[in-house]
Amino acid sequence: MRYRNALLPLALTLSTGACAHHAKHRVEPGLTLTASAPSPRATLVWVGKGKAELFDEGAWRRVPEFDYEFVVEQQRFDDHWESTKALRRRHPNYDGSAGPRVQVMSFRIDITKATDGERYDVQSTLGTGAGHGDSAHRRAVLQLDADTGPFAPFDRYRITQDYAYDAGRLTELVELNDGDEPWVRNWEEAKLFGDAGPAKASSALAP
Repeated sequence: MRYRNALLPLALTLSTGACAHHAKHRVEPGLTLTASAPSPRATLVWVGKGKAELFDEGAWRRVPEFDYEFVVEQQRFDDHWESTKALRRRHPNYDGSAGPRVQVMSFRIDITKATDGERYDVQSTLGTGAGHGDSAHRRAVLQLDADTGPFAPFDRYRITQDYAYDAGRLTELVELNDGDEPWVRNWEEAKLFGDAGPAKASSALAP
């Protein structure tokens, strides 16, 4: 299956540098180092699921063996966000070609105000990039250059986010593309958990 075989080099690339010998010197992209506890404006925890599709012979095809569950913790500061995403795949037919069943990713999004909303500068374990969104933090589009090897079947991520704070819901489309050509997309939907409930989150994040 093209999906499985093509992802094997990606999995190997992402695992580079994870050995114990280098662990104490390694700093994950997107992780801000500090000797004291951070004080974010708000901390949001999203719990959800992702459904995977492969673009195959001109049409999208479901590949449920690559579906996943995830938890995202977002620490939101006035000028940036920091997020940690834990992902796990439970399907018994998952073959490991997209990496371990359980993965952890980190993201930092630096925010600059603009006349038409906000501009984003992104550092992450997936790659670096930029994006834009509205000043109410309800919709955002991010594009990252993928940090993968030369044989990976894609070279960029496009992430479209829609936050419905009042309903406590997040929907997200994560696209893996090779230039302008689609390859894989994941439809994510999550619910808001923790002490920052929908009403509190909406008021805390108001511009």
